[in-house]
Amino acid sequence: MTQEPQTIGPLKKVSLLLEAGTGHEKTDLTAGPIASEFIFGAGSQGLCPFEFQLAAKKEGDGLSMRVRGEELVDLFQHLLISSLAVLESVGAFYLKVKIVRVSEADPKEVIKAMAEAGSCGDHCCGH
Repeated sequence: MTQEPQTIGPLKKVSLLLEAGTGHEKTDLTAGPIASEFIFGAGSQGLCPFEFQLAAKKEGDGLSMRVRGEELVDLFQHLLISSLAVLESVGAFYLKVKIVRVSEADPKEVIKAMAEAGSCGDHCCGH
């Protein structure tokens, strides 16, 4: 019996692979996929714009979005994806996202994620 892929929702642990490129099908701005993992919906100010893009997607889904470098901080807000910081100086680029895994988060992971997100207060300090 095959298990249905889990859907991204509140307090789920989400594992992603991110790549960036100068065109829709290109990945020439990242040396390879950037792995990222976070707890969905753990931000002190609610969902960030990036999380809204991922809401209700399933393991195995992907998306591509056109982003300007100066929009990265607003897009990710409390999510720490430091590997993408180098793209802040790039004009517009395409961000490709592959949802690798969606799973139940351990309560300790949820508490840690909420504490880290809350440490930013009303703004993202960039950690």
